[in-house]
Amino acid sequence: MKTLGKRVISPLSLALCVAILGGCSSPPPPPVVTPPPPERTCQAMDKTDVLGDVRAEDGQVTRVTTTTRCVTQ
Repeated sequence: MKTLGKRVISPLSLALCVAILGGCSSPPPPPVVTPPPPERTCQAMDKTDVLGDVRAEDGQVTRVTTTTRCVTQ
């Protein structure tokens, strides 16, 4: 009878151990959250300079300078 009892208890105890150990497993790691991409803002400024003499026959010579400034936050 002792052998019959060991045979019946052994699979049950094995199943119980598996159930207990299955409940102790660590949860999956949280998903990796990526930060939002940096925000870039740009401003363009135009500056017009008048060069030369107003009395010239060809008229005025102008120079346009465009400056662009960008900021990444």
